Amino acid sequence: MVEELLKIELKGDELHRRLGGGIPAGTIMLLEGDRGTGKSIFVQRLLYGFLMNGYTASYISSQYTTVEYIKQMTSLGYDIIPFLIRKKLIFVSLYPLLTGVSEKRKFLSRLLGEPRLWEPDVMIIDSFSSLLSREQDPSAVRDFLLYVKKLASLDKVIILTANTEEIDRDSLFVLEEAATLLMRLNVKVFGGDLKNSAMIVKYNNAKGIFQKIIPFRVEPKVGLIVEIAAVV
Repeated sequence: MVEELLKIELKGDELHRRLGGGIPAGTIMLLEGDRGTGKSIFVQRLLYGFLMNGYTASYISSQYTTVEYIKQMTSLGYDIIPFLIRKKLIFVSLYPLLTGVSEKRKFLSRLLGEPRLWEPDVMIIDSFSSLLSREQDPSAVRDFLLYVKKLASLDKVIILTANTEEIDRDSLFVLEEAATLLMRLNVKVFGGDLKNSAMIVKYNNAKGIFQKIIPFRVEPKVGLIVEIAAVV
């Protein structure tokens, strides 16, 4: 049985503490922001934290092939190969399907028709907005979110990323309303440098004290590093 709080702790990384000790079971998490704000990096860190703490996960990517994703994670110091081999991680690349596709397709219904993707403790779709922008059935989004809410009630953690430049405001509002943990990522100039930060807009069912704004940077072979000073 999944614990009340899914741990994401890594040695030398304070992200778990900044998020209240972990991610509550049953969370629907939405990370939104423009291109280049660090959404993928953030969920990659979350994924590795879940795996290292003994949870299973599935990861659907619209950006990477399997080989590219392994290289990306390795460059961050996140070795996912053992988890892939032991089938603790299911990785699915939608990149070949999405590349060069101009017509709209029923991607969401196809995802719902793959039960193995929904069996792990954690399900990540990066990026969900890429699928929405190609979805031809308006009712598919509603059906998909209803299914996600049902899974969340079974103590699963569902994580979606959304590029705010890819989807319309109404669709984004629907996602924000469905989310129980909403984070907005951005990049700002701070001290002459570009700094990434994640702002927690909504956090239902938090199990501990969390930090409203989480500044972070990314270093090769080290991964995501939480900064001490806040970026406002």
